[in-house]
Amino acid sequence: MTRRFSVKFTLHIIMKPIIMTLSGTRGIIGENFHPQIALQTGMAFGQFVKKGTVIVGGDTRTSHDMIKNAVISGLLSVGIDCVDIGRVPTPTVQQLIRHYKAQGGIVITASHNPVIWNGIKLMDSTGSFLDSMAYGEFSSLYEGQSYMISSWDRVGRLTQEPHALDIHIDRILSILDPEPIRKARLKALVDPNNGTGGIADPLLFKRLNVEYELLNEEPHGWFTHNPEPLEQNVSVLIQKMKAGNYDIGFAQDADADRLIIIDEKGRFIGEDYSLAFCVDYILSQEFASKKKVVVNLSTSSVLEWIGKKHHADIFYTKIGESYVTQEIKSQQAHVGGEGNGGVIFPKVGWGRDSLVGMTVALSYLAQSQKSVSQIVGNYPQLTMIREKMELSSQEEIPRILENVEKSFSHGKVNKMDGVKIVFSDSWAHVRPSNTEPIIRIFIEAPTREAANALMDQVKSVLVPRY
Repeated sequence: MTRRFSVKFTLHIIMKPIIMTLSGTRGIIGENFHPQIALQTGMAFGQFVKKGTVIVGGDTRTSHDMIKNAVISGLLSVGIDCVDIGRVPTPTVQQLIRHYKAQGGIVITASHNPVIWNGIKLMDSTGSFLDSMAYGEFSSLYEGQSYMISSWDRVGRLTQEPHALDIHIDRILSILDPEPIRKARLKALVDPNNGTGGIADPLLFKRLNVEYELLNEEPHGWFTHNPEPLEQNVSVLIQKMKAGNYDIGFAQDADADRLIIIDEKGRFIGEDYSLAFCVDYILSQEFASKKKVVVNLSTSSVLEWIGKKHHADIFYTKIGESYVTQEIKSQQAHVGGEGNGGVIFPKVGWGRDSLVGMTVALSYLAQSQKSVSQIVGNYPQLTMIREKMELSSQEEIPRILENVEKSFSHGKVNKMDGVKIVFSDSWAHVRPSNTEPIIRIFIEAPTREAANALMDQVKSVLVPRY
């Protein structure tokens, strides 16, 4: 027996609105993200999937249990069975959806956001993040807050899966041959920054016979540095790599879906070049007459060079993993990803996966018998810089984008996501973030000087509005 209840939550404090988009729900714990939101999300998502099983896991943030347990309570209350897989990388949830043939998955993570944040991401039965139509349906249920609450004999069942990471790694190694890596006896230095990589990486490297050392390995969620794996945040990793004792260095974000590569000399090759490195190898192993790659609009033009090298077409999407995944499916592409270091290899799964990225990168070293610097040294050397500016109001966004478009009308304009202006040898992309109340600015040019100059021009258009 089920009964329909309309549930309304009211908090008697003034707070900033939580961010809820296709890319997920994110907020600050203790300020605007609280258990009621998680409970309501679980109830709405349960109503969305209607029946069956949902996989639930998340990263190592200190608020993990608070948010996860509320989500699970919501799911159980509307009759949905849950499999709790604990603290795991986001792509592990995707793999367990496939393994259990579940109706969906929920990940408790704020990904690269600072430690004070947490969030919730929603996945469908294929292990992909919800597409626009599905998210719209979920959002209507969430806003409506009218749910079919199950009676005592029809509430969902909760079970735990302690072997989720083994299942994930088994899948990776069933697609990517581990033998060349095992024979190469490579050495890796990794900074998981107290996130879920600290749990998953040792299991992967032992299976690959890779000698490894972890920095900030304790997965307690008190991140040693900002979780976004940018050059300024991984200085200790870079300095240790410069000692020359390792073949490759890796940095992951908190939920281990993004991967950054450091070469054997301690050079931060960049998020986009880390993606290019992996795409280069994957395309080299494909024998289709027409290869396809899908990336987002803010990804480096080095991917165009990689595409030409392998006679592959490059397709662009709006920023957001869901958009990239949807286009990979639509184009039946061989590989894709985002310029933030997120590799999507559909033969393994429908999401960014740093464990896949590390296995691919190690395979490239093992089979080519070249170093990272030798391989990347053959790529066009472009400079990508990124900055962000806080918004005083979301209402400023249309005027900001209009100003950019008018000020750079001499370039080729793309308005798929914000405004991207493409020039003969450089480009600028200005867009509102999907995950934070900020405007993001991406610039790529042949040199650091040219990139900085273009950034100054773009910021001169934006600053007067603040």
